[in-house]
Amino acid sequence: MPTIREPSREIPVIAEADVVVCGGGPGGFPAAIAAARHGSRTVLIERHGYLGGLATAGLVAPILAHTASESHTPIVEGLLKEITTRLHALGGAPAWEDALQEWGIRFDAEALKHTLDEMCAEAGVQVMFHTQIAAVATEGDAIQAVIIETKSGRQAVAGKVFIDATGDADIAHRAGAPTTHGRAFDGRGESMGSFFHLGGLPELAEERAREITELIEHEMEDGRFAFYNPHFLGKNTEHQDHTSANMTRFSGDSDNAADMTRGEAYVRKNVWELVRYLRANVPEFADVYVQQTSPQIGPRESRQIVGPYALSGDDVHLGLKFEDGIARGSWWIDIHCPLGNTYPVHLCTVECPQGADCPYWAAENERMRSKAELYPPKGDWYDIPYRALLSIKTPNLLASGRCISATHEGMAGARVMGTCIAIGQAAGTAAALAIQAGVLVGELDVQALRETLRADGQLV
Repeated sequence: MPTIREPSREIPVIAEADVVVCGGGPGGFPAAIAAARHGSRTVLIERHGYLGGLATAGLVAPILAHTASESHTPIVEGLLKEITTRLHALGGAPAWEDALQEWGIRFDAEALKHTLDEMCAEAGVQVMFHTQIAAVATEGDAIQAVIIETKSGRQAVAGKVFIDATGDADIAHRAGAPTTHGRAFDGRGESMGSFFHLGGLPELAEERAREITELIEHEMEDGRFAFYNPHFLGKNTEHQDHTSANMTRFSGDSDNAADMTRGEAYVRKNVWELVRYLRANVPEFADVYVQQTSPQIGPRESRQIVGPYALSGDDVHLGLKFEDGIARGSWWIDIHCPLGNTYPVHLCTVECPQGADCPYWAAENERMRSKAELYPPKGDWYDIPYRALLSIKTPNLLASGRCISATHEGMAGARVMGTCIAIGQAAGTAAALAIQAGVLVGELDVQALRETLRADGQLV
C-alpha cells in the first residue's frame, strides 16, 4: 500500500483539564457531569453536534436495565433518575415512579439532547462538539493528551485522567493499551442495527395491527425482508406521531470505517424496501413515509479494554456481587447473531435454528448456553466491578460504557444504556476522587468511591 509522509508540526494544546472524557454517549455524559460536580475541571469531547451517543444519534430507546431482572425494583438511580425527572418535566419521559413499572425508560431524543446540554452547562463541563479524536500522545505508559481534528485544525487536549467512553475503546487502542475484540472464537462482535421512525400511519385496531405485523413476518419467512423481527409498529412515547422500530441487522466492525459505510447504506435500503411494500400492499399505509433513519448505525460490541477483571457471562447469569461493585446491571446475555443472520435467527444460543450450518455453533455448541441460562435470577442483578474500568497498562485511563473490560457474554449484558449511565457516573466520580487524593485511578480507595456514589443517590 502506498504511503504519504506527513511533515512534523507543533500542535497547540487548546485545553488543559483534570478529567478528559472522550465520547458523549451513555458512558460519557454522566462521567463528565459527575467529575465536574466533584470539582474537577472537565472537558467532554464529542464527534456529533449533541450529546447522548446512541440514545440520540442512534435513536435507541428505551433505556434498559434500570430495574432488577423481571422486577420493578430500581437498581440504577443517581444521574439516571435525575435525567428522567428532568425529561418528564419537558414531556419527554414518564415520571420516575411510572418508569419503574415499565421494562425500559421511554424518552424523546430531542428532549434528551437539550437536557444534557443544560446539565453539562450547570456542572461547568467544557463540551467540545464536532470534534474527532485522531491520536493519543503518551509519556511512558500514561496518556499526556488526546490529539483532535476539528474545523479549526489539528489541536490537543491535555489532562490528568482520561475516560474512554468512545464505545470502541479508541483511546485505549491508540494509547497502546491491550484490548480484546468480540468473541474469542473469531473476533466477531454482535451485529449492529438501526432504529427508524415511520410517519403517516393511521390509528389501527389492535387486531388489525397484529394482522399487519404477521403479514410482515410471513414475508420475512419467505426471504423478502432481512429483518430479525417484524415489530415495526412500536412507539417510544405515547404522544409521538411516528413509530420507533428496531428491526435491522448488519454484521460488521464498528471500528472499521468501510464496514460502517456498508452498514449505513444496507440498513437504509432495508427500511425503504419495507416502506415500498407497505404502500403497495397495505391500504391503510398508502401514505406511510420514512420520517427519520438514525444518524448513525448502532454498534453493540467491538473492542474492550483489558482490565484486572473482565465481567463474564457467569457473572451476569448468576447475579454475582463484588466488593468493588460500582454499578449494577440486570440486562441478560443478549447476543445478536455476530454473523448478521436474520429471521428466524435472533440470539446466539444452542437452540439457534442455523445449527451446524454456523461454524461457531459447530465448534462451540457443547459450551453454548441455552435460552434458559441467559438471565440473571429474577428480582436480582449483577455488579460491575471497578476493576473492569481499569487498564492493566495505562495508569491514568478509565473505561466507561460498552468498552469496559468484559468477555463477549459479559458485554452482551452490560452494553445497555441504563448500565452504561451507572458506569459513567462511577467513572467520572472515581476520576475526580483520584485527583483530589493525588493517587492513580488504580490506587483509589474503592470503598470511599462507593460511599460517595451512595451519597450522590446511586445504588451500589
